[in-house]
Amino acid sequence: MKRKYKYIILFLASLLVIYSCYFIVNKIRVSPFILKEETIRKNNFLDDKQAVLYYSSTADQDMDDRGISIVIFVDNDGVARGYKMKGLELGSVGVGETGLLLEDKETLRLIGNKYKEVKMKYQHTGEQTGYLKNLNLYFTIFNSGFVKNGYASNVLYGNEKGFKKGNIPHYISTSGVDKNEILILTEDIEKNTRHLRKVSFDDNKLKIKDLTELKKRSGYDSYGPSSQIISDENYYYMVLGESKQENLKDENEVLLRINKKTLKQDLITLVSYKNKTSNQLTATIPYSPDDSIYLYGKELFFANGLGEVYTMDTTSNLVKKKFTIENPRKGPYRYGEQTYFKNDSMFVVRYDSKKKVKYYIEQYSLETGKKTNVVQMKGVEEILSSVKGKSVHAYDFKILH
Repeated sequence: MKRKYKYIILFLASLLVIYSCYFIVNKIRVSPFILKEETIRKNNFLDDKQAVLYYSSTADQDMDDRGISIVIFVDNDGVARGYKMKGLELGSVGVGETGLLLEDKETLRLIGNKYKEVKMKYQHTGEQTGYLKNLNLYFTIFNSGFVKNGYASNVLYGNEKGFKKGNIPHYISTSGVDKNEILILTEDIEKNTRHLRKVSFDDNKLKIKDLTELKKRSGYDSYGPSSQIISDENYYYMVLGESKQENLKDENEVLLRINKKTLKQDLITLVSYKNKTSNQLTATIPYSPDDSIYLYGKELFFANGLGEVYTMDTTSNLVKKKFTIENPRKGPYRYGEQTYFKNDSMFVVRYDSKKKVKYYIEQYSLETGKKTNVVQMKGVEEILSSVKGKSVHAYDFKILH
């Protein structure tokens, strides 16, 4: 009998050792790359961070309330660590002067100099998150869906002192920022019309002004945004993909330029895709439709999904292919590739299954088109593989410094 108990004790001890080893190994494998909330609450947390990425499951995966989003922070040594939140399809990160605005389907988090958490009603899809410097206002817009009297795009705006709620009663197909105002392209699906509008926060109250209705180019019956909206002193700019119903194998990427004073609209072709299959046209969709155009000096840059970067001289309207990133992916499938323009550079998130560190950031000079730097992001693969039962997609990428 004693021998029997001895074997039982040895068996249980063995199980304990096995479990402990598994726990330790698992902890070593996962914990260095996953952040706890107390870490992101620290005032100096962002001091050594050079980039941030946002991944999330889609809205249809959240029917069981188990959707997930991950904000990945990359430090100056290229080490990536992720903070897990609830899901938000098309979620993004707002970059302020001294902090960031993080969002999921029911919570906003301000991190940086001061941590603040704001609860909100459930949202299933994001639209745009940003920061208005002169007003010291963070904002986030959600594609909230149809309501009794039309459509709702809910807005939250504020800072460490608090957030207010507002609503834009339109479906938004793309957006941008013009100094202290938000630019939105709204769409009425039933009427097949699109309007450029601007949103302001006069006296801390949300106000909407209709600027103009977009006009189609003669002979083209289908078009949709391929970029965000940007502006300079004289014009609003956005890129639209246009095609003809009778010929779906051809498509153009055209720059829509709207004069701020006269509201005159010009359409300038940036690139044409001729006799392409459906997959080939899908492959041309920009890596980051919310950050595919950029003004640098007198040139407007446009980056498509083939890794090609086109420019238009804003004084002469001359269009040319400026450069192509190294070894671009040819097919329609994406592996987290994204673009971001900052100062005199374009940054590209790349993926290569053959590399030891599979995710990395390439930096290209806007003046020469040459690659100037590469940052290996150590830990991204481990962070993404820690998600079980859901698939997450890349929705945002920002360079912080």
